[in-house]
Amino acid sequence: MDGKRLVSSAADGVRDWFAEVRVDETVATLPSSTVVGFALAGVAVAIYGPTWRFAGYPVTIVHELGHVVAALTAGFRLRGVTVRGDLSGATNFWSHSGPGTLWTMWWGYPAPAVVGWALIWAATHGWSRLALTLLVACLVLVFLLSRSWLTVAVVLTTGVAFGLVGWYGSAWLCTVVVFAFAWLLTVGAVRGLWAVVRAHTSGRGVQMSDAHLMAQRSVLPGGLWLLTFAVVIGACTWFNAMSVVDAVR
Repeated sequence: MDGKRLVSSAADGVRDWFAEVRVDETVATLPSSTVVGFALAGVAVAIYGPTWRFAGYPVTIVHELGHVVAALTAGFRLRGVTVRGDLSGATNFWSHSGPGTLWTMWWGYPAPAVVGWALIWAATHGWSRLALTLLVACLVLVFLLSRSWLTVAVVLTTGVAFGLVGWYGSAWLCTVVVFAFAWLLTVGAVRGLWAVVRAHTSGRGVQMSDAHLMAQRSVLPGGLWLLTFAVVIGACTWFNAMSVVDAVR
């Protein structure tokens, strides 16, 4: 009986925590002008060169986070994460499986789009504060794996910003920050896909492309791997665009 009461008490505690962390402000409750405005703000920051020069770093972090999480699910040991000044990055890991290596390498380019989709879902269903908490937790993991001062600076700056908003920010602020960041990630994913497609078509820098490296480790050509990236990124972008359309109807 004591064990049952303990389990019941723990379950009640978890339910209470989720009830407290859930916010009433969602994309559906925001004015349509606010939804469109913050979506355009996220897009503009990702498109405009001077702002992208700085805002692109968190997108690179999410790209590398995709490799990190995939490597952990494949049972690989991680050696470190590095973000470079040109907005490129690298995740080093020990691999012992061909399929696991392909799985880990695949999750770089689609990761920002998938995370963007998840953040849109969170902002739509009242889980913006929880989304910020999970983002900070993921950034802590990347921080522990950081192997350059630039990587540490980017992760700390992004993590502190999200932590402050999640802890002190109002429900409205949490929702619009998550929503705008989701669009930054979505457009950042499209930019990343376009860049790697150009590298393959021009032949310049293709040696560093994940799709090229995956082609060397499999029977599938690099173009087919690029297609899988495009399908996932396109689907996430479409979902996010439809969320804006639904909000302004």
